[in-house]
Amino acid sequence: TLFAQDDSLSVDEKSPAEKFKDSILSLDPDFYLTPEFYKKRYVEEDLMYKITDNYGNGFDSLYGTRNLRPILHGVAYRGGGNNYFHKENKRNNHNPLPDDGIRNLCQEGFSTSIYLYRENFETAPSNDTCGCINGGWNDLEYYQLDYFDTEHIYEALKLVYDAATNDTVGPVYMHCWNGWHASGLFAALTLRQFCGYDKWEAINDWDLGTDGANNSPRYQKIREMIKDFEPYEDLMITDSLGNTICPPMPKEIDSAELYVDIEHLVYVPESLPVGFSIVLHNVSFGSGQTSFSRPEENVDLINLLKALNDQPELKVELGGYTDNVGSTSKNIELSKKRAKFVYDFLLNKGIDEERITYKGYGPKRPLYSNRYSSTREGNRRIEVKIIDKAKEDYSKLIDESDGEPITEDGDNLNKQQTLDVLFDDIESVETGSSLTISSVDYEPNMVEVPEEAQPDLDKLAEFLKENPEVKGEVQGHTDKSGLEELNLLLSEQRSEAIYNYLITKGVSKNQISFKGYGSDFPIMSNKYQYGKEVNRRIDFKLLSK
Repeated sequence: TLFAQDDSLSVDEKSPAEKFKDSILSLDPDFYLTPEFYKKRYVEEDLMYKITDNYGNGFDSLYGTRNLRPILHGVAYRGGGNNYFHKENKRNNHNPLPDDGIRNLCQEGFSTSIYLYRENFETAPSNDTCGCINGGWNDLEYYQLDYFDTEHIYEALKLVYDAATNDTVGPVYMHCWNGWHASGLFAALTLRQFCGYDKWEAINDWDLGTDGANNSPRYQKIREMIKDFEPYEDLMITDSLGNTICPPMPKEIDSAELYVDIEHLVYVPESLPVGFSIVLHNVSFGSGQTSFSRPEENVDLINLLKALNDQPELKVELGGYTDNVGSTSKNIELSKKRAKFVYDFLLNKGIDEERITYKGYGPKRPLYSNRYSSTREGNRRIEVKIIDKAKEDYSKLIDESDGEPITEDGDNLNKQQTLDVLFDDIESVETGSSLTISSVDYEPNMVEVPEEAQPDLDKLAEFLKENPEVKGEVQGHTDKSGLEELNLLLSEQRSEAIYNYLITKGVSKNQISFKGYGSDFPIMSNKYQYGKEVNRRIDFKLLSK
Protein backbone atom coordinates (compact mmCIF):
# COMPACT_ATOMS: atom_id res chain seq x y z
CA THR A 1 0.00 0.00 0.00
CA LEU A 2 1.18 3.51 -0.73
CA PHE A 3 0.59 4.23 2.90
CA ALA A 4 0.15 7.26 5.15
CA GLN A 5 1.51 7.96 8.63
CA ASP A 6 0.32 6.16 11.78
CA ASP A 7 -2.15 8.42 13.66
CA SER A 8 -2.85 5.98 16.51
CA LEU A 9 -0.51 7.95 18.81
CA SER A 10 -0.59 11.68 19.60
CA VAL A 11 2.37 13.79 18.56
CA ASP A 12 3.49 14.20 22.17
CA GLU A 13 3.51 10.42 22.74
CA LYS A 14 5.81 9.68 19.80
CA SER A 15 9.56 9.34 20.01
CA PRO A 16 11.88 11.47 17.85
CA ALA A 17 12.44 8.47 15.59
CA GLU A 18 8.71 7.99 15.14
CA LYS A 19 8.23 11.68 14.43
CA PHE A 20 11.00 11.57 11.82
CA LYS A 21 9.40 8.49 10.21
CA ASP A 22 6.02 10.24 10.08
CA SER A 23 7.57 13.29 8.43
CA ILE A 24 8.94 11.07 5.67
CA LEU A 25 5.74 9.07 5.25
CA SER A 26 3.66 12.22 5.01
CA LEU A 27 5.37 13.18 1.77
CA ASP A 28 2.88 13.27 -1.09
CA PRO A 29 3.82 11.29 -4.20
CA ASP A 30 4.66 13.26 -7.34
CA PHE A 31 2.08 11.31 -9.40
CA TYR A 32 -0.29 8.38 -9.15
CA LEU A 33 0.63 4.94 -10.45
CA THR A 34 -2.19 4.21 -12.87
CA PRO A 35 -2.67 1.20 -15.19
CA GLU A 36 -1.76 3.44 -18.11
CA PHE A 37 1.48 4.42 -16.38
CA TYR A 38 2.56 0.78 -15.98
CA LYS A 39 1.44 -0.13 -19.47
CA LYS A 40 3.73 2.54 -20.92
CA ARG A 41 6.57 1.99 -18.45
CA TYR A 42 6.80 -1.74 -19.18
CA VAL A 43 5.78 -1.44 -22.87
CA GLU A 44 3.11 -4.06 -22.29
CA GLU A 45 2.12 -5.31 -25.73
CA ASP A 46 0.05 -8.40 -24.91
CA LEU A 47 -0.37 -11.22 -22.41
CA MET A 48 2.71 -13.09 -23.64
CA TYR A 49 5.06 -10.09 -23.58
CA LYS A 50 7.95 -10.65 -21.17
CA ILE A 51 9.08 -7.65 -19.16
CA THR A 52 11.89 -9.77 -17.71
CA ASP A 53 13.14 -12.81 -19.58
CA ASN A 54 13.94 -16.36 -18.49
CA TYR A 55 17.30 -15.21 -17.06
CA GLY A 56 15.80 -12.27 -15.18
CA ASN A 57 17.07 -9.66 -17.60
CA GLY A 58 15.21 -7.06 -19.64
CA PHE A 59 14.17 -4.51 -17.01
CA ASP A 60 16.80 -3.67 -14.39
CA SER A 61 14.31 -2.16 -11.94
CA LEU A 62 12.54 -5.53 -11.75
CA TYR A 63 15.68 -7.66 -11.32
CA GLY A 64 14.98 -10.62 -9.05
CA THR A 65 11.98 -11.69 -11.09
CA ARG A 66 11.89 -14.07 -14.08
CA ASN A 67 9.51 -14.38 -17.01
CA LEU A 68 7.45 -11.49 -15.66
CA ARG A 69 4.38 -10.90 -17.83
CA PRO A 70 1.28 -8.73 -17.46
CA ILE A 71 -2.06 -10.25 -16.53
CA LEU A 72 -3.93 -6.97 -16.01
CA HIS A 73 -2.27 -3.67 -16.92
CA GLY A 74 -1.01 -1.99 -13.72
CA VAL A 75 -2.99 -4.44 -11.57
CA ALA A 76 -1.66 -8.00 -11.74
CA TYR A 77 1.48 -9.66 -13.07
CA ARG A 78 2.78 -13.23 -13.13
CA GLY A 79 6.23 -14.81 -13.29
CA GLY A 80 8.94 -16.54 -11.28
CA GLY A 81 11.75 -15.79 -8.88
CA ASN A 82 15.23 -15.25 -10.27
CA ASN A 83 17.26 -17.56 -8.05
CA TYR A 84 19.12 -20.06 -10.21
CA PHE A 85 20.19 -17.44 -12.78
CA HIS A 86 20.89 -14.67 -10.29
CA LYS A 87 24.18 -12.92 -11.08
CA GLU A 88 25.20 -12.24 -7.47
CA ASN A 89 23.11 -14.50 -5.24
CA LYS A 90 22.72 -17.77 -7.15
CA ARG A 91 20.79 -20.45 -5.25
CA ASN A 92 18.40 -23.35 -5.79
CA ASN A 93 15.40 -22.57 -7.97
CA HIS A 94 13.00 -23.87 -5.29
CA ASN A 95 12.92 -20.66 -3.32
CA PRO A 96 10.83 -17.52 -2.89
CA LEU A 97 11.92 -14.20 -4.38
CA PRO A 98 15.46 -13.04 -3.62
CA ASP A 99 15.75 -9.95 -1.44
CA ASP A 100 16.50 -7.63 -4.34
CA GLY A 101 13.42 -8.91 -6.17
CA ILE A 102 11.23 -7.95 -3.21
CA ARG A 103 12.90 -4.56 -2.88
CA ASN A 104 12.61 -3.82 -6.61
CA LEU A 105 8.91 -4.72 -6.65
CA CYS A 106 8.41 -2.43 -3.69
CA GLN A 107 10.19 0.45 -5.38
CA GLU A 108 8.12 -0.12 -8.52
CA GLY A 109 4.97 0.46 -6.48
CA PHE A 110 3.74 -3.11 -6.07
CA SER A 111 1.59 -3.54 -2.97
CA THR A 112 1.58 -7.32 -2.88
CA SER A 113 3.60 -10.31 -3.97
CA ILE A 114 2.29 -13.86 -3.64
CA TYR A 115 4.51 -16.95 -3.51
CA LEU A 116 2.48 -19.92 -4.81
CA TYR A 117 4.59 -22.70 -3.28
CA ARG A 118 5.54 -23.37 0.35
CA GLU A 119 9.17 -24.41 0.06
CA ASN A 120 11.54 -22.11 2.00
CA PHE A 121 9.01 -19.29 2.36
CA GLU A 122 10.06 -18.90 6.01
CA THR A 123 13.40 -17.52 4.78
CA ALA A 124 11.77 -14.54 3.07
CA PRO A 125 10.70 -11.23 4.67
CA SER A 126 6.95 -10.79 5.06
CA ASN A 127 7.02 -7.17 3.92
CA ASP A 128 9.22 -4.32 2.75
CA THR A 129 9.04 -0.54 3.08
CA CYS A 130 10.79 1.60 0.51
CA GLY A 131 10.93 4.79 -1.48
CA CYS A 132 8.73 4.47 -4.55
CA ILE A 133 9.31 5.59 -8.14
CA ASN A 134 6.58 8.21 -7.79
CA GLY A 135 8.40 10.04 -5.00
CA GLY A 136 6.24 8.64 -2.20
CA TRP A 137 6.74 5.71 0.16
CA ASN A 138 5.44 2.21 -0.37
CA ASP A 139 4.74 -0.82 1.77
CA LEU A 140 4.80 -4.24 0.04
CA GLU A 141 3.28 -7.30 1.72
CA TYR A 142 4.65 -10.75 0.81
CA TYR A 143 2.22 -13.66 1.19
CA GLN A 144 2.32 -17.41 0.62
CA LEU A 145 -0.82 -18.91 -0.89
CA ASP A 146 -1.39 -22.40 -2.30
CA TYR A 147 -2.33 -22.63 -5.96
CA PHE A 148 -4.39 -25.80 -5.32
CA ASP A 149 -6.48 -24.39 -2.45
CA THR A 150 -9.85 -22.87 -3.43
CA GLU A 151 -9.87 -20.55 -0.41
CA HIS A 152 -6.40 -19.29 -1.29
CA ILE A 153 -7.48 -18.78 -4.90
CA TYR A 154 -10.28 -16.55 -3.67
CA GLU A 155 -7.86 -14.62 -1.41
CA ALA A 156 -5.50 -14.01 -4.32
CA LEU A 157 -8.29 -12.84 -6.60
CA LYS A 158 -9.58 -10.58 -3.82
CA LEU A 159 -6.14 -8.93 -3.64
CA VAL A 160 -6.28 -8.42 -7.42
CA TYR A 161 -9.78 -6.99 -7.13
CA ASP A 162 -8.60 -4.50 -4.50
CA ALA A 163 -5.70 -3.45 -6.72
CA ALA A 164 -8.07 -2.97 -9.65
CA THR A 165 -10.70 -0.95 -7.79
CA ASN A 166 -8.65 1.05 -5.28
CA ASP A 167 -6.34 3.77 -6.60
CA THR A 168 -4.18 3.64 -3.47
CA VAL A 169 -3.35 -0.07 -3.90
CA GLY A 170 -0.49 -1.03 -6.19
CA PRO A 171 -0.13 -4.08 -8.44
CA VAL A 172 0.00 -7.73 -7.35
CA TYR A 173 2.87 -10.02 -8.45
CA MET A 174 1.91 -13.72 -8.37
CA HIS A 175 4.90 -15.99 -8.80
CA CYS A 176 6.05 -19.58 -8.76
CA TRP A 177 9.61 -20.77 -9.48
CA ASN A 178 9.88 -20.42 -13.25
CA GLY A 179 6.83 -18.31 -14.05
CA TRP A 180 5.09 -21.02 -16.06
CA HIS A 181 2.70 -23.36 -14.29
CA ALA A 182 1.28 -22.18 -10.96
CA SER A 183 1.51 -18.48 -11.81
CA GLY A 184 0.04 -19.32 -15.22
CA LEU A 185 -2.90 -20.98 -13.49
CA PHE A 186 -3.59 -17.82 -11.50
CA ALA A 187 -3.22 -15.76 -14.67
CA ALA A 188 -5.84 -17.92 -16.41
CA LEU A 189 -8.24 -17.67 -13.44
CA THR A 190 -7.68 -13.91 -13.26
CA LEU A 191 -8.58 -13.58 -16.94
CA ARG A 192 -11.72 -15.65 -16.39
CA GLN A 193 -12.70 -13.53 -13.37
CA PHE A 194 -11.97 -10.05 -14.67
CA CYS A 195 -11.72 -10.20 -18.47
CA GLY A 196 -14.58 -12.53 -19.38
CA TYR A 197 -12.39 -15.28 -20.83
CA ASP A 198 -14.15 -18.58 -21.44
CA LYS A 199 -12.49 -21.78 -20.31
CA TRP A 200 -10.84 -22.52 -23.66
CA GLU A 201 -9.39 -19.03 -24.04
CA ALA A 202 -8.02 -19.21 -20.51
CA ILE A 203 -6.51 -22.66 -21.10
CA ASN A 204 -4.88 -21.35 -24.28
CA ASP A 205 -3.33 -18.55 -22.21
CA TRP A 206 -1.97 -21.10 -19.74
CA ASP A 207 -0.50 -23.32 -22.47
CA LEU A 208 1.12 -20.45 -24.33
CA GLY A 209 2.58 -19.04 -21.11
CA THR A 210 4.45 -22.26 -20.26
CA ASP A 211 7.02 -21.55 -23.00
CA GLY A 212 6.52 -25.12 -24.22
CA ALA A 213 6.97 -26.72 -20.77
CA ASN A 214 3.46 -28.22 -20.80
CA ASN A 215 4.27 -31.62 -22.27
CA SER A 216 3.34 -33.84 -19.34
CA PRO A 217 0.07 -35.61 -18.48
CA ARG A 218 0.16 -34.19 -14.96
CA TYR A 219 -0.67 -30.73 -16.27
CA GLN A 220 -4.11 -31.95 -17.28
CA LYS A 221 -5.15 -31.33 -13.66
CA ILE A 222 -4.33 -27.62 -14.03
CA ARG A 223 -6.40 -27.43 -17.22
CA GLU A 224 -9.31 -29.07 -15.42
CA MET A 225 -9.03 -26.47 -12.62
CA ILE A 226 -9.25 -23.70 -15.23
CA LYS A 227 -12.25 -25.34 -16.91
CA ASP A 228 -14.10 -25.86 -13.62
CA PHE A 229 -13.55 -22.34 -12.28
CA GLU A 230 -16.65 -20.19 -11.79
CA PRO A 231 -16.09 -16.41 -11.40
CA TYR A 232 -17.02 -14.95 -8.01
CA GLU A 233 -20.03 -12.64 -8.04
CA ASP A 234 -18.61 -10.36 -5.34
CA LEU A 235 -15.38 -9.77 -7.30
CA MET A 236 -16.92 -8.56 -10.56
CA ILE A 237 -15.63 -5.33 -12.13
CA THR A 238 -17.26 -3.00 -14.63
CA ASP A 239 -16.87 -3.53 -18.37
CA SER A 240 -15.24 -0.12 -18.74
CA LEU A 241 -12.57 -1.01 -16.18
CA GLY A 242 -12.03 -4.39 -17.81
CA ASN A 243 -11.53 -2.74 -21.18
CA THR A 244 -8.84 -0.54 -19.62
CA ILE A 245 -6.81 -3.17 -17.80
CA CYS A 246 -7.24 -6.39 -19.84
CA PRO A 247 -4.35 -6.92 -22.30
CA PRO A 248 -4.97 -8.62 -25.65
CA MET A 249 -3.69 -12.00 -26.71
CA PRO A 250 -0.80 -11.82 -29.22
CA LYS A 251 -1.89 -10.88 -32.74
CA GLU A 252 0.01 -13.85 -34.13
CA ILE A 253 -0.02 -17.09 -32.15
CA ASP A 254 2.69 -19.23 -33.72
CA SER A 255 2.58 -22.16 -31.32
CA ALA A 256 1.63 -25.82 -31.52
CA GLU A 257 0.95 -25.84 -27.79
CA LEU A 258 -2.69 -24.73 -27.87
CA TYR A 259 -4.98 -27.08 -26.01
CA VAL A 260 -8.00 -28.63 -27.69
CA ASP A 261 -10.22 -31.26 -26.12
CA ILE A 262 -13.38 -33.11 -27.09
CA GLU A 263 -15.59 -30.35 -25.64
CA HIS A 264 -14.53 -28.17 -28.57
CA LEU A 265 -16.18 -30.67 -30.90
CA VAL A 266 -19.39 -30.41 -28.86
CA TYR A 267 -19.64 -26.66 -28.39
CA VAL A 268 -17.54 -25.05 -31.13
CA PRO A 269 -17.29 -27.62 -33.93
CA GLU A 270 -16.86 -24.82 -36.47
CA SER A 271 -13.40 -24.15 -35.01
CA LEU A 272 -12.10 -27.63 -35.93
CA PRO A 273 -11.32 -28.54 -39.54
CA VAL A 274 -11.69 -31.90 -41.25
CA GLY A 275 -8.52 -33.90 -40.59
CA PHE A 276 -7.98 -32.46 -37.11
CA SER A 277 -7.26 -34.97 -34.31
CA ILE A 278 -8.40 -34.54 -30.71
CA VAL A 279 -6.85 -36.42 -27.80
CA LEU A 280 -9.30 -37.93 -25.31
CA HIS A 281 -7.31 -36.79 -22.29
CA ASN A 282 -9.60 -38.51 -19.79
CA VAL A 283 -9.54 -41.89 -21.54
CA SER A 284 -6.59 -43.87 -20.21
CA PHE A 285 -5.53 -47.50 -20.27
CA GLY A 286 -3.34 -49.44 -17.89
CA SER A 287 -0.17 -51.00 -19.24
CA GLY A 288 -1.18 -53.89 -21.48
CA GLN A 289 -4.90 -53.18 -20.95
CA THR A 290 -7.46 -52.77 -23.73
CA SER A 291 -10.50 -51.69 -21.70
CA PHE A 292 -11.58 -49.93 -18.53
CA SER A 293 -14.63 -50.09 -16.30
CA ARG A 294 -17.76 -47.93 -16.58
CA PRO A 295 -17.02 -46.20 -19.91
CA GLU A 296 -20.53 -44.73 -19.83
CA GLU A 297 -19.36 -42.51 -16.94
CA ASN A 298 -16.21 -41.26 -18.71
CA VAL A 299 -16.57 -37.52 -19.38
CA ASP A 300 -14.71 -37.63 -22.71
CA LEU A 301 -16.81 -40.51 -24.05
CA ILE A 302 -19.96 -38.71 -22.91
CA ASN A 303 -18.90 -35.63 -24.87
CA LEU A 304 -17.88 -37.66 -27.94
CA LEU A 305 -21.27 -39.37 -27.91
CA LYS A 306 -23.01 -36.00 -27.58
CA ALA A 307 -21.04 -34.57 -30.52
CA LEU A 308 -22.00 -37.52 -32.72
CA ASN A 309 -25.66 -37.35 -31.68
CA ASP A 310 -25.87 -33.57 -32.16
CA GLN A 311 -24.06 -33.54 -35.52
CA PRO A 312 -25.51 -36.19 -37.86
CA GLU A 313 -22.97 -35.37 -40.61
CA LEU A 314 -20.00 -35.91 -38.30
CA LYS A 315 -17.78 -38.90 -39.11
CA VAL A 316 -14.70 -39.80 -37.09
CA GLU A 317 -11.82 -42.24 -36.90
CA LEU A 318 -10.86 -43.61 -33.50
CA GLY A 319 -7.09 -43.99 -33.35
CA GLY A 320 -5.47 -46.14 -30.68
CA TYR A 321 -1.91 -45.49 -29.47
CA THR A 322 0.57 -47.14 -27.10
CA ASP A 323 3.85 -46.38 -25.40
CA ASN A 324 7.00 -47.96 -26.83
CA VAL A 325 7.34 -50.86 -24.38
CA GLY A 326 7.34 -54.16 -26.29
CA SER A 327 7.44 -54.97 -29.99
CA THR A 328 5.91 -52.67 -32.56
CA SER A 329 3.69 -55.40 -34.00
CA LYS A 330 2.22 -56.24 -30.59
CA ASN A 331 1.72 -52.56 -29.80
CA ILE A 332 -0.15 -52.00 -33.05
CA GLU A 333 -2.48 -54.89 -32.20
CA LEU A 334 -2.87 -53.58 -28.64
CA SER A 335 -3.70 -50.07 -29.86
CA LYS A 336 -6.22 -51.46 -32.34
CA LYS A 337 -8.04 -53.28 -29.54
CA ARG A 338 -8.12 -50.08 -27.48
CA ALA A 339 -9.66 -48.18 -30.36
CA LYS A 340 -12.18 -50.99 -30.90
CA PHE A 341 -13.18 -50.78 -27.24
CA VAL A 342 -14.30 -47.17 -27.78
CA TYR A 343 -15.77 -48.11 -31.18
CA ASP A 344 -17.92 -50.86 -29.58
CA PHE A 345 -19.04 -48.47 -26.84
CA LEU A 346 -20.33 -46.01 -29.45
CA LEU A 347 -22.04 -48.77 -31.45
CA ASN A 348 -23.80 -49.96 -28.30
CA LYS A 349 -25.00 -46.40 -27.74
CA GLY A 350 -26.66 -46.34 -31.17
CA ILE A 351 -24.07 -44.65 -33.38
CA ASP A 352 -24.20 -45.90 -36.99
CA GLU A 353 -21.13 -47.96 -37.92
CA GLU A 354 -20.84 -45.98 -41.18
CA ARG A 355 -19.96 -42.88 -39.14
CA ILE A 356 -17.10 -44.34 -37.11
CA THR A 357 -14.00 -46.34 -37.92
CA TYR A 358 -11.06 -47.45 -35.81
CA LYS A 359 -7.36 -48.06 -36.36
CA GLY A 360 -4.33 -48.99 -34.31
CA TYR A 361 -1.19 -46.88 -34.66
CA GLY A 362 0.95 -48.49 -31.95
CA PRO A 363 3.77 -46.30 -30.60
CA LYS A 364 3.59 -43.87 -33.54
CA ARG A 365 3.53 -40.10 -32.76
CA PRO A 366 4.14 -40.15 -28.97
CA LEU A 367 2.73 -37.11 -27.19
CA TYR A 368 5.05 -37.44 -24.22
CA SER A 369 8.47 -38.87 -23.42
CA ASN A 370 8.56 -42.66 -23.22
CA ARG A 371 11.60 -42.47 -20.97
CA TYR A 372 9.67 -42.19 -17.70
CA SER A 373 6.70 -44.20 -16.47
CA SER A 374 5.02 -40.99 -15.25
CA THR A 375 4.83 -39.61 -18.80
CA ARG A 376 4.74 -42.90 -20.72
CA GLU A 377 1.17 -43.57 -19.61
CA GLY A 378 0.01 -40.48 -21.50
CA ASN A 379 0.93 -42.18 -24.77
CA ARG A 380 -1.56 -44.99 -24.10
CA ARG A 381 -4.40 -42.99 -25.53
CA ILE A 382 -7.27 -42.58 -27.99
CA GLU A 383 -7.42 -39.80 -30.58
CA VAL A 384 -10.54 -38.79 -32.48
CA LYS A 385 -9.83 -37.67 -36.05
CA ILE A 386 -12.53 -35.71 -37.87
CA ILE A 387 -13.18 -37.44 -41.21
CA ASP A 388 -16.21 -35.44 -42.29
CA LYS A 389 -18.56 -32.85 -40.80
CA ALA A 390 -21.15 -30.27 -41.75
CA LYS A 391 -19.70 -27.69 -44.12
CA GLU A 392 -19.06 -24.30 -42.56
CA ASP A 393 -19.06 -20.90 -44.26
CA TYR A 394 -15.47 -19.73 -43.91
CA SER A 395 -15.87 -16.70 -46.15
CA LYS A 396 -15.58 -14.51 -43.05
CA LEU A 397 -12.86 -14.97 -40.51
CA ILE A 398 -12.75 -13.27 -37.16
CA ASP A 399 -9.66 -11.30 -36.26
CA GLU A 400 -9.78 -11.62 -32.48
CA SER A 401 -7.44 -8.68 -32.03
CA ASP A 402 -10.18 -6.16 -32.70
CA GLY A 403 -13.37 -8.23 -32.95
CA GLU A 404 -14.20 -7.01 -36.46
CA PRO A 405 -14.93 -9.54 -39.24
CA ILE A 406 -12.50 -9.63 -42.13
CA THR A 407 -12.81 -11.34 -45.49
CA GLU A 408 -9.89 -13.30 -46.91
CA ASP A 409 -10.27 -13.95 -50.63
CA GLY A 410 -13.98 -14.69 -50.44
CA ASP A 411 -14.17 -16.43 -53.82
CA ASN A 412 -11.50 -18.91 -52.80
CA LEU A 413 -13.16 -19.70 -49.50
CA ASN A 414 -16.70 -19.95 -50.79
CA LYS A 415 -15.80 -22.42 -53.51
CA GLN A 416 -13.61 -24.65 -51.37
CA GLN A 417 -14.74 -28.27 -51.71
CA THR A 418 -13.13 -31.65 -51.26
CA LEU A 419 -12.03 -33.92 -54.06
CA ASP A 420 -14.92 -36.34 -53.53
CA VAL A 421 -17.34 -34.05 -55.36
CA LEU A 422 -15.25 -34.44 -58.53
CA PHE A 423 -15.80 -38.19 -58.48
CA ASP A 424 -19.45 -38.04 -57.43
CA ASP A 425 -20.80 -35.25 -59.64
CA ILE A 426 -18.30 -33.54 -61.93
CA GLU A 427 -21.06 -31.56 -63.65
CA SER A 428 -21.71 -29.67 -60.42
CA VAL A 429 -18.09 -28.54 -60.24
CA GLU A 430 -17.43 -25.23 -61.95
CA THR A 431 -14.35 -24.90 -64.11
CA GLY A 432 -11.77 -22.98 -62.10
CA SER A 433 -12.84 -24.49 -58.78
CA SER A 434 -10.15 -25.74 -56.39
CA LEU A 435 -10.85 -29.03 -54.63
CA THR A 436 -8.92 -29.98 -51.50
CA ILE A 437 -7.41 -33.46 -51.30
CA SER A 438 -8.22 -33.75 -47.58
CA SER A 439 -6.22 -36.93 -46.96
CA VAL A 440 -2.96 -35.11 -47.80
CA ASP A 441 -2.08 -34.10 -44.26
CA TYR A 442 1.30 -32.37 -43.95
CA GLU A 443 3.40 -31.89 -40.86
CA PRO A 444 5.44 -28.63 -40.88
CA ASN A 445 8.19 -28.66 -43.56
CA MET A 446 7.17 -32.10 -44.81
CA VAL A 447 7.36 -32.63 -48.60
CA GLU A 448 6.93 -36.37 -49.24
CA VAL A 449 3.57 -37.80 -50.30
CA PRO A 450 1.88 -39.01 -47.08
CA GLU A 451 1.19 -42.74 -47.10
CA GLU A 452 -2.39 -42.26 -45.92
CA ALA A 453 -3.09 -40.05 -48.94
CA GLN A 454 -2.11 -42.64 -51.54
CA PRO A 455 -5.55 -44.33 -51.83
CA ASP A 456 -7.20 -40.99 -52.71
CA LEU A 457 -4.41 -40.12 -55.13
CA ASP A 458 -4.77 -43.54 -56.79
CA LYS A 459 -8.48 -42.85 -57.15
CA LEU A 460 -7.73 -39.45 -58.73
CA ALA A 461 -5.26 -41.06 -61.12
CA GLU A 462 -7.84 -43.62 -62.28
CA PHE A 463 -10.46 -40.89 -62.70
CA LEU A 464 -8.13 -38.81 -64.85
CA LYS A 465 -7.16 -41.77 -67.03
CA GLU A 466 -10.85 -42.61 -67.56
CA ASN A 467 -11.66 -38.97 -68.36
CA PRO A 468 -8.85 -37.68 -70.61
CA GLU A 469 -10.79 -34.48 -71.35
CA VAL A 470 -10.41 -33.43 -67.70
CA LYS A 471 -7.39 -31.24 -67.04
CA GLY A 472 -6.21 -29.74 -63.78
CA GLU A 473 -3.48 -28.10 -61.78
CA VAL A 474 -2.00 -29.59 -58.61
CA GLN A 475 -1.67 -26.67 -56.21
CA GLY A 476 0.56 -26.59 -53.13
CA HIS A 477 -0.26 -24.36 -50.15
CA THR A 478 1.40 -23.62 -46.82
CA ASP A 479 0.51 -21.85 -43.61
CA LYS A 480 1.90 -18.36 -42.92
CA SER A 481 4.79 -19.41 -40.68
CA GLY A 482 8.33 -18.45 -41.68
CA LEU A 483 9.67 -16.56 -44.69
CA GLU A 484 7.36 -16.31 -47.67
CA GLU A 485 10.19 -17.21 -50.06
CA LEU A 486 10.62 -20.52 -48.26
CA ASN A 487 6.86 -21.07 -48.15
CA LEU A 488 6.71 -20.68 -51.94
CA LEU A 489 9.51 -23.20 -52.36
CA LEU A 490 7.90 -25.64 -49.92
CA SER A 491 4.50 -25.43 -51.62
CA GLU A 492 6.13 -25.92 -55.02
CA GLN A 493 7.93 -29.03 -53.78
CA ARG A 494 4.73 -30.46 -52.30
CA SER A 495 2.72 -29.93 -55.48
CA GLU A 496 5.54 -31.41 -57.58
CA ALA A 497 5.67 -34.51 -55.38
CA ILE A 498 1.93 -35.10 -55.86
CA TYR A 499 2.28 -34.40 -59.60
CA ASN A 500 5.09 -36.94 -59.93
CA TYR A 501 3.08 -39.53 -58.00
CA LEU A 502 0.14 -39.15 -60.41
CA ILE A 503 2.45 -39.41 -63.44
CA THR A 504 3.90 -42.67 -62.10
CA LYS A 505 0.32 -43.97 -61.90
CA GLY A 506 -0.15 -43.41 -65.62
CA VAL A 507 -1.70 -39.93 -65.82
CA SER A 508 -0.69 -37.99 -68.94
CA LYS A 509 1.56 -34.98 -68.52
CA ASN A 510 -0.79 -33.19 -70.92
CA GLN A 511 -3.59 -33.46 -68.35
CA ILE A 512 -1.97 -32.04 -65.25
CA SER A 513 0.49 -29.37 -64.14
CA PHE A 514 1.67 -28.18 -60.73
CA LYS A 515 2.35 -24.91 -58.96
CA GLY A 516 3.15 -23.66 -55.46
CA TYR A 517 1.28 -20.69 -54.02
CA GLY A 518 2.91 -20.36 -50.60
CA SER A 519 0.57 -18.87 -48.02
CA ASP A 520 -1.37 -16.62 -50.43
CA PHE A 521 -4.65 -18.59 -50.36
CA PRO A 522 -5.60 -19.66 -46.80
CA ILE A 523 -8.90 -21.43 -46.24
CA MET A 524 -8.81 -20.78 -42.50
CA SER A 525 -7.25 -18.14 -40.30
CA ASN A 526 -3.52 -18.62 -39.67
CA LYS A 527 -3.85 -17.12 -36.21
CA TYR A 528 -4.29 -20.45 -34.45
CA GLN A 529 -2.55 -23.78 -34.88
CA TYR A 530 -5.57 -25.68 -36.20
CA GLY A 531 -5.98 -23.10 -38.97
CA LYS A 532 -2.36 -23.49 -39.97
CA GLU A 533 -2.73 -27.26 -40.12
CA VAL A 534 -5.60 -27.12 -42.59
CA ASN A 535 -3.82 -24.49 -44.70
CA ARG A 536 -0.91 -26.91 -45.27
CA ARG A 537 -2.73 -28.69 -48.09
CA ILE A 538 -2.89 -29.80 -51.72
CA ASP A 539 -5.71 -28.64 -54.01
CA PHE A 540 -6.67 -29.91 -57.43
CA LYS A 541 -7.88 -27.00 -59.59
CA LEU A 542 -10.24 -28.03 -62.39
CA LEU A 543 -9.06 -26.31 -65.58
CA SER A 544 -11.34 -28.04 -68.09
CA LYS A 545 -13.81 -30.91 -68.23
